[in-house]
Amino acid sequence: MSVGRSKSRKKKNSNKPGALSERVEHMLELPVGSLSGAVRIELLGNQRAIVDGCRGIVEYSDGLIRMQTGSGMIRFTGNVLSISCLTEDSAVIEGSILSLEYL
Repeated sequence: MSVGRSKSRKKKNSNKPGALSERVEHMLELPVGSLSGAVRIELLGNQRAIVDGCRGIVEYSDGLIRMQTGSGMIRFTGNVLSISCLTEDSAVIEGSILSLEYL
């Protein structure tokens, strides 16, 4: 005679970091990561980059722009680079972007 074992069901781990913000983003139909403090970068070819999550400009010249984000430093290199729009938490970089690095 075998004794039946009840299988325990695993619950989805809702206590993991970021679980609440992921649910709120989904409910409010926000982009993934918008409430987590993660940086979001949208590249439009090699001529424009929109950076959401910018916390400050560290270095700014014609060929180099470095900015601080919640997850680290980002460096844009290129030619005739400029910041065409800067708000409290976002920046628009324009020019001929040659590279983008996470530092």
